[in-house]
Amino acid sequence: MENEEINLTQKNAKEYSCSACDYKCCNKYDYSRHLATRKHSVSVNGNLLEINKTHFDCKCGKEYKSISGLWKHKNTCVQCKTDANTLETDIVTNEKLIQYLMKDNADFKNLIMELIKKDFTTNTSTNTNTTNNSINSNNTICNNNSFNLNVFLNDKCKDAMNMSEFVESIKIQMSDLENFAHMDYADGVSKILLKNLNNLETYLRPIHCSDLKRETVYIKENNCWTKEDDDKVNLKKAIKQVAFKNIKQINEWVKENPGCQDPRTKQNVKYNKIVMNSMSGTTTEEQQDNIEKIVKNVAKAVTIDKYSLN
Repeated sequence: MENEEINLTQKNAKEYSCSACDYKCCNKYDYSRHLATRKHSVSVNGNLLEINKTHFDCKCGKEYKSISGLWKHKNTCVQCKTDANTLETDIVTNEKLIQYLMKDNADFKNLIMELIKKDFTTNTSTNTNTTNNSINSNNTICNNNSFNLNVFLNDKCKDAMNMSEFVESIKIQMSDLENFAHMDYADGVSKILLKNLNNLETYLRPIHCSDLKRETVYIKENNCWTKEDDDKVNLKKAIKQVAFKNIKQINEWVKENPGCQDPRTKQNVKYNKIVMNSMSGTTTEEQQDNIEKIVKNVAKAVTIDKYSLN
């Protein structure tokens, strides 16, 4: 045990120290985080990683027996919400907690299912007012450069794919999934979408952006071009569907990488990162921020070059 191998002392009521790492702090929560770091584990045990932690602490002082219990609590903890970004980073980068989670398959599966449900129960309803945004071929849309958006979408892009067809056509490769070992959720999902959009000719794409600053986006669905409203319901739905296809590929990756769930292997570190980065976030705020980042990335990639198309 760590307490037997190194000198860990509480010098007074407010100071904690770790002689193995020459680390000192005045906060029990910070001290517990230090004990769970990879640096501390290597200093004490070399390259052998062991899970000694029997409980998980929240910054508010509450303790939980499992990482899933801590995760559920943090979604409602007032103190956690005041510093959400820091706490979420702590969870993702805390490899000790991740390895414990991976060993507890039941908790891990439940966590994935909760995150997936959270994703797909948000913004899945169809916008009943989309017909009001549909492009009327009798209403000519022009700008100062005489670019006719109507002609571009309904004439030049008449053979474009529907968004649902585009999403269905995306086949997640192992290389796509492995990008999540060094990319976060927003960058990883964006890369998949942009790669598949770039594989299509401009006029065959199911989405175009006419104004990047305002993120004015048009999507083709049911063989009709429709202007997205501010909520970007259809685009966000497509983003989540692609992200879900990526998550489903994890099981295949595990089959091709036996031993990746063993916390003593290097492959396990890669596996943990892939799994955690494939999740959209542990809070509603983080999920929304990640989706918005992907929306911006896609809009930028499909912005219409009005000068070259004139």
